[in-house]
Amino acid sequence: MFAAILVAAFALPAMADISFFGTARVMPTFYSNFDFNDNTPDAPVLNEGGYTAGEHIRSELRLGWKAGGDNWKIMMIAESDVIMEKDTADRSFYTGTFKGVGDRPNAGSEFGIERFEANYTFTPAFVLSTGWNIRAADIRTGGLLFGDDHPFLEVGGKLAENLNYALTYITVNNRTLTSGVSPVKDDWRAYLLKFNADVGSGDAKFTVSPMLLYSDNRLRSAKVYYYGIEAFGQVGLFKPSFEFVYADGEFRAPSTTDIKAYAAFAGVEAAVSKALNPYIAVRYATGDDNSSDTEAEGFVGVTDIARFTPLMGMDGNILGESMGNPYGNVLYSYAPERKFGTNLYGGIGNAGSGDNPGHMIVALGSKGALSDALSYKAQVFLIWYNETPNIPVGAGQTVTEVDDYAGTTFDLQLAYKFAKNFSTTFIYSAFVPGDGIKQQLATTADDTIAQLGTLQLVWAY
Repeated sequence: MFAAILVAAFALPAMADISFFGTARVMPTFYSNFDFNDNTPDAPVLNEGGYTAGEHIRSELRLGWKAGGDNWKIMMIAESDVIMEKDTADRSFYTGTFKGVGDRPNAGSEFGIERFEANYTFTPAFVLSTGWNIRAADIRTGGLLFGDDHPFLEVGGKLAENLNYALTYITVNNRTLTSGVSPVKDDWRAYLLKFNADVGSGDAKFTVSPMLLYSDNRLRSAKVYYYGIEAFGQVGLFKPSFEFVYADGEFRAPSTTDIKAYAAFAGVEAAVSKALNPYIAVRYATGDDNSSDTEAEGFVGVTDIARFTPLMGMDGNILGESMGNPYGNVLYSYAPERKFGTNLYGGIGNAGSGDNPGHMIVALGSKGALSDALSYKAQVFLIWYNETPNIPVGAGQTVTEVDDYAGTTFDLQLAYKFAKNFSTTFIYSAFVPGDGIKQQLATTADDTIAQLGTLQLVWAY
């Protein structure tokens, strides 16, 4: 009887399967000549850990846990991401009035919830999800439109055996000011509808994904509809993939500027052997040829996520860093979307310009496993601007318009798995400037190669 009373008084909640996991990545890194000018000191650039330059050590420490039961699951990952020094290693340290803003010595050092997702399955066709975990429109192909861990509310599920969908409400900015109610004009929200249809059979299988994304960017007074499609699959040894996105929008009154731009990606990988998987790919986005007219023709997505795409991506290569250089790219993006500060309507940090010159990248590469422990990836990018009339010429240059060839990048990644819970990855990456970049520099500049080297020491459990 006494035992029954105790059970009733201290009734336990429904049982759940709970597990913990984590990673620790410590990355000694060296940046060199990101401005392509050996005559000037390197300016600090922003990576995930904060502002830094030259040699530094970044640490990304994550602790995660997940739980689940009948029809529900939840996951959280806490993270601290810092440039290691005494002021960031074991305390919160800020130099400005606003935490982590300005010179940001520890932009990610607060050990908070980096990612969170909760799901409940009402039926296979109706799954409710929310949180701030990775959501993407096109990360499986070119990453031209959107991929990020912004807060979201989503319904989705399986409509048929080979057809599923997701309708996602994404909150990019919803400003909350301490002085009062958040002004609506500072908000930026996106609405993404995406279908995934699996087609084919046997040695020829594809996933085809039409998508529609509406960007309601009040902060930039811009509203843009993105109409797109991506597809990827395998036919025998070959793994083709492609995407196309068209942007149609406008800047709100009093502006009379329309947004008309498009972007595309196509690539194919050949699974020749375990050690050899060569690929070729082309990435393209329109550029603007006249910043003073009434059309912004430079393509800008919500977040260009090229750095994490399967074919051309590499987590730590030079083109995926915020270089702060004449090319105009920003963290995670391969596009020169930050070349100008006019007609802004998207991109990471909401600073992508509709007047940007656009780009075309022809990529050649290969990846594979040389043994059970050793793997590699190597690639070369040939990079062109799409339009150059808006780009200023450097002081003392004799040309009236810069060349369209921006330069060449080379990436080499070697990974070695010492044990189940410990591995290392080394990346060397270089950006050789072409005439399109050299002619933006003053003739007094000592144009040189931009380089980085990084060693990732990774513990996982």
